[in-house]
Amino acid sequence: MNRSETKGRRGRRVASVVRHLISEALVAELSDPRLTFVTVTGVDVSPDMRFADVRVSVLGEMEEQEKCLRGIRHAHGRLQAQVADALDMKFCPILRFHLDQSVKRSIAVSVIIAKARAEDEAARAERIRRGVESADEAPPLPEESAPVPEAGDQGEEDLDEDEDWDDDDEDEEDEEEEEEEEEEEA
Repeated sequence: MNRSETKGRRGRRVASVVRHLISEALVAELSDPRLTFVTVTGVDVSPDMRFADVRVSVLGEMEEQEKCLRGIRHAHGRLQAQVADALDMKFCPILRFHLDQSVKRSIAVSVIIAKARAEDEAARAERIRRGVESADEAPPLPEESAPVPEAGDQGEEDLDEDEDWDDDDEDEEDEEEEEEEEEEEA
């Protein structure tokens, strides 16, 4: 299920109630030893309110994560009953539990970024040691963090550059749309 499928105020409210109830139950009510270091990261309710996909993040190795997920699925009936009692609906969404790997992926990306920065700093230190670069020179700023001119500092030439910049944004948006279409086709 796509995360964007929980639409409308009612869907968001149901997702919020389900997330709160499951989180509380996992922390306070269930005493299964497999349920350690678990967090409910999100709930997606299908548009017809028949299903609620609960994403959980578990700290630890994959084997520990799978054991925790089995423990949660073992308690499925009890969790389902609590959600049904709390929601005043004709049909209670059927809970489906999934491991959420987004936290693990974000940590991996952070490690890669830290490694790349360390390599850049080591390469700069080597250039300074060889005399190619002065230690007093500040390393170049990435384009994203370039300083923004103060109001009133823009001349006519700067305005022309801003117009080109807007065109670049449109090109980037077009490229993003094309990438999304390719992903949907795959």
